[in-house]
Amino acid sequence: MKTNQGKILRSYSVLTLGIILTASLVLTQPMMQVYGVNAQALEFDRCEEDTPQPDDPLSMNTVRNGNVVKTIHAEKEIFKCLLDQGDIPVIVDVTTYIELYENINTREVLSASAFVTNCLKDEGTGAVIGCQSYVPPTTLVPTGSDCEEQDEVLIEHPQEMNTVNKGNIVKTIEAQKEAFECELPDETEKKVDLVIFTEIYEDLSTQTVLDIQFHVMRCVVLLFDDTLVSEGGERDGLVEGCQFSTIEN
Repeated sequence: MKTNQGKILRSYSVLTLGIILTASLVLTQPMMQVYGVNAQALEFDRCEEDTPQPDDPLSMNTVRNGNVVKTIHAEKEIFKCLLDQGDIPVIVDVTTYIELYENINTREVLSASAFVTNCLKDEGTGAVIGCQSYVPPTTLVPTGSDCEEQDEVLIEHPQEMNTVNKGNIVKTIEAQKEAFECELPDETEKKVDLVIFTEIYEDLSTQTVLDIQFHVMRCVVLLFDDTLVSEGGERDGLVEGCQFSTIEN
């Protein structure tokens, strides 16, 4: 397997680099979320492409308030890397959240979005160095045409499903996940995560199906970029963009 050239993990500010080095990574400070603060950043590189992943990386639930139904879908990925400063092993948890808001009466999508959280941990002490969240762009991310289905996964085509109702109207949402690895001509490697949502609206009083809808969230993750952050590249494990669309049927 290739060893990725790592990049910079933005806005981690819980500990300064000096504390990490002089205290031999005895980290006692609590976890802190950083939102766009220009603080001490921790650079990491040489991320392992074959890092073991969670046995059950997906979760999803749905709630209703009045006519509005919210579904949130989350997936966790793990990257094992080395800090540039001292080759210190760190573990980076990357979780991508997809949120859907819909009207159960009109059966319309009100909004769809994604956000990502990263948590950086010191492998030697088992302490959390810092966490951040960011919203990936919604613009199209090029992935080339040399993609193939990812085969090194613990669970192939994982699924989640749940149901809510308002009176006689029942809304069931089912999500299926599939991943593709893509290699670009410059040897950059990216991963395409497809989450397909199937939604079924039914009337309990007549036991009939009112509507079936299909929606897709497509997120692109940078796995390997041969250009270091110091040379203008992006960091590994970056969710470069997420696009939502509806499939007509």
